[in-house]
Amino acid sequence: MPRLIPLLMLIALLLVLRPAAAQDTPEPIPDALPLVDEAGQDIVNILLMGSATSNPANPGLSDSLLIVSVNRTAGAVSVVSIPRDLYVYQPGQGMYKINTAYYYGETQALPGGGWALLLDTIRYNLGLEIDFYARVNFDGFRELIDLIGGIEITVDCALRDWRLKSPELDPQDAANWERFTLEAGRWTMDSDLALWYVRSRKTSSDLDRGRRQQDVLRAVWRKLKTDGRLEQIPALWDSFGRILTTNLTLPDVLGMAPLALSLDTADVEYYLFRQKHEVQNALSPAGQQVLQPIREGVQALMQNVVHPPGASRARTPHPTVWVVDAGAGADMTAVAADRLELEGLRTMVLDETSAYREFSHVVDYSGATKGSPLERIQRVLRVTDDGVEITPDAAREVDFKVYVGEQYRYWSCTRDVIQPTPDPPSG
Repeated sequence: MPRLIPLLMLIALLLVLRPAAAQDTPEPIPDALPLVDEAGQDIVNILLMGSATSNPANPGLSDSLLIVSVNRTAGAVSVVSIPRDLYVYQPGQGMYKINTAYYYGETQALPGGGWALLLDTIRYNLGLEIDFYARVNFDGFRELIDLIGGIEITVDCALRDWRLKSPELDPQDAANWERFTLEAGRWTMDSDLALWYVRSRKTSSDLDRGRRQQDVLRAVWRKLKTDGRLEQIPALWDSFGRILTTNLTLPDVLGMAPLALSLDTADVEYYLFRQKHEVQNALSPAGQQVLQPIREGVQALMQNVVHPPGASRARTPHPTVWVVDAGAGADMTAVAADRLELEGLRTMVLDETSAYREFSHVVDYSGATKGSPLERIQRVLRVTDDGVEITPDAAREVDFKVYVGEQYRYWSCTRDVIQPTPDPPSG
């Protein structure tokens, strides 16, 4: 399989990079999506792009597109991943996947280059005005991860794909590849493993890959905050400035620093495009597999991105959860805590000895009914009603206490991805 990768990539490029003039019958052009109503609030949208290239002279296709929306009026931050296979109208060019816009703008020397076409494409199809942008290629991504000393990520869904045995080996030699499985658990990733993690698609999808790219962005931000580097922005920006291509300046970054320093990881909202909500599978007239936007769903999603329903989280106390290992193991307990944090809960893993439990158990000390996150906790940890104990306590120290049982390691994946089957025994 690895030997076929270069050939498949060439075929894909020939199919994808079809100039607009080559289309025999022009496709219907959808109407532009109305601009999101910012309601007069101070909102800054930042586009982050990862390019599929290590060659500075090659603009590359957009391997990842994430938009970070900073609502300084509401004190809220949200992140949305844009699928690279999203089939959109590129103004003045035609209907193509969104990941080709930057490439076209650069290689065809269009006015304003790649950024102008990509930003116009986002404005037309998503209704978002982008204020700032930053681009990094594969080498720059590796350098960024190395610069901060690696990242720690919890993996709730195992991932299996081909991977080079060592980064310095020749990728054209099939003997240098191996099938690698990243099991569920807590991982410290170096730059090469992090790049593999954000790019793998074999057992997941374009949509799920966006979720993993958010994982890495979140891990980078958490590492910077934990290490105290967010309080040393000028020095940090000097280092990052060598890696990124961006229109952000140091004063721009300093202007957003107070909000970044005040937020906890549970304060940030994360959004993904979903099948049959914002997109649906389709074939382009050229026979490409694409993701067709669902107009109403995209419009509602983008409105939530700039005005997240949970924006008040930044100003009100989060429900608190203590997480205890009751048989799952320390790594899987960390996975459970991290997943609950993504649900907007403030979690803390207790170093506490607990009796063994086969199944996870939740104690609800809040006793709340309206607005209670109990159902979210049950869904994420796969806890049935039999595993819930409601014990209201007005003098409580914490709202919920979760005992993560041994079976959680088999049920941790609640995503729509294919879990790898165990390798057959050798010999």
